Amino acid sequence: MLNTKEPWFVVERSEALAGLLLTSRNDVRVQKEHKLDDGVDFLVGIGSGEELSTRLFVVQVKGTTASNPDDWMQNVRQLFKSGGSYDLPACVFVVNVRDNRSQYAWVAEPVVEPKGAKLVFHEDGRFQALDTSTVTEIVERVKTWYDALPKQFMPA
Repeated sequence: MLNTKEPWFVVERSEALAGLLLTSRNDVRVQKEHKLDDGVDFLVGIGSGEELSTRLFVVQVKGTTASNPDDWMQNVRQLFKSGGSYDLPACVFVVNVRDNRSQYAWVAEPVVEPKGAKLVFHEDGRFQALDTSTVTEIVERVKTWYDALPKQFMPA
């Protein structure tokens, strides 16, 4: 069951596996953020090179030993209640440390419209399987969202 009383190794292993998935791409840099308890585990930058990226998204990582989503979903739901507090695209990664299977859902989903970009805040998680190809979809979606942002600031 996923909760704050999980053994220390569940937290460390789930974050390690999430970091491994994210860094499967050469254009992703992951910064661990545990200084504040603000719902941010990783601040993920997209860009090639060593310079600081301005294309960022947030990942909250939750580890579990339960394979049944009903066992961990109740504790993950709280993350969606505060989704409106994000100013960047944000995902939740749930990592089962027993079988290394992972799922993700958008908390603050990047959406591109004809006039620009916006974040859609979800009140519940629509979890999908997470693997390296899904990470590519997430990163490309965030990149597309950042590409659309300037349109919002241009006169119509």
